[in-house]
Amino acid sequence: MMTWLFLAIGALLVAGIAIYAVGSAVGRLENTALPAVLEVDDAVDWIAERLPEEAAGELSRDDVVDVVGWYLESFAEAGLATTHGQDLGDEALADGAGDAEGRVVAPLDDALDHVVARGLERSDPFDALAVAMVADLLGTYLVAMGAIGGPAGGPVGGPGGDRVDPTAPRG
Repeated sequence: MMTWLFLAIGALLVAGIAIYAVGSAVGRLENTALPAVLEVDDAVDWIAERLPEEAAGELSRDDVVDVVGWYLESFAEAGLATTHGQDLGDEALADGAGDAEGRVVAPLDDALDHVVARGLERSDPFDALAVAMVADLLGTYLVAMGAIGGPAGGPVGGPGGDRVDPTAPRG
């Protein structure tokens, strides 16, 4: 009889400790942001599905991949691009980097200018409007996945007011 009492008390003690440990871990992690990882193929597929016909007729899938790469170049120039496994680019972590509040910012207008300029530099120049549409859709995609702007999962109105599939950007 006494053995059963000790077993019951032990089981309750173990269950209580487990519940406390899990609860405290969840409490610590609930405000931790998930890293936003851009999978270029997923982004290109998402953009291709939403690209208006006139722009889709001007650009091939490889052209869209080039535009996405140029967009990411503008982030690299601002010090925000990273390689796999890093949280921020080295330039963003350097002492004295960023604005007065220590934030490194890549203005999206500058990114658009960079992308359109790269498209016009080609021997067979891209249509500037088609490139701008791809860049706009990529910006919408990056906001939806939480890579830029506010928190991930918030309401995002893309072209036509459609909402981004939250499973698509999380590669």
